[in-house]
Amino acid sequence: MCGAAVPCMAMHNGVADSCEGCDIRHLAFCAGLDDVHTDQLEQIRVAIPLSAGDSLFMEGDAAETVYNLTEGALRVYKMLPDGRRQITGFALPGDFVGLSDDGIYAHSAEAIIDAKLCRFSRPQLDTLFRSHPEVEHRLLAITGDALVAAQEHMLLLGRMTPVEKMAAFLLRLAERAGRLGRAEDPLILPMSRGDIADFLGLTVETVSRTFTRLRSENLIALPQPDKVHIADPDGLRGLLPS
Repeated sequence: MCGAAVPCMAMHNGVADSCEGCDIRHLAFCAGLDDVHTDQLEQIRVAIPLSAGDSLFMEGDAAETVYNLTEGALRVYKMLPDGRRQITGFALPGDFVGLSDDGIYAHSAEAIIDAKLCRFSRPQLDTLFRSHPEVEHRLLAITGDALVAAQEHMLLLGRMTPVEKMAAFLLRLAERAGRLGRAEDPLILPMSRGDIADFLGLTVETVSRTFTRLRSENLIALPQPDKVHIADPDGLRGLLPS
């Protein structure tokens, strides 16, 4: 999908000028498009900014638009019947959000920090797919990766201890940072401890205790609340179930 550290495209007053300068376009569904196809995509793209805490869409809304995150971070979540929030994922630069099979958003999404996105009308994007199936194939591949990530998250919630969950979470974030060409050390955590708790199915207190345990075992350091130094990656990996 087109990052917090590196803008996907030149910006003017919050509005993107062009896709040509996208530094992480290779992660987006538009990767590999030639100039002609990129121009066609440009014609149906609308650049939008979000401030931290702004909602992008809500569960149950009509899924008339889809989005490519170009900068910042989003939390994607569902509200449970008992009023609790379950975060199902964190969108980072390059991620594509808002796809729906039945025309209704299955989740809600909101900005964790200031973000920028490319918005596409679903009918216009479908028209582009019919003309250029290679673009749809690329998006299907990205969707497949998202499904694998969702399956891994279900395993993480149901079968792992809090320490195993945290180790898997930090290693996964480091891997994603590396794919984005961003620093893996220290690892930047745009999400709060509460967000992490709602993602891992833990309490905030358990998240804090788990960070403290990993630090006391010299597996990580916490130079700042939003930064994690992974001091012993092999040690973290050794905590994961075989």
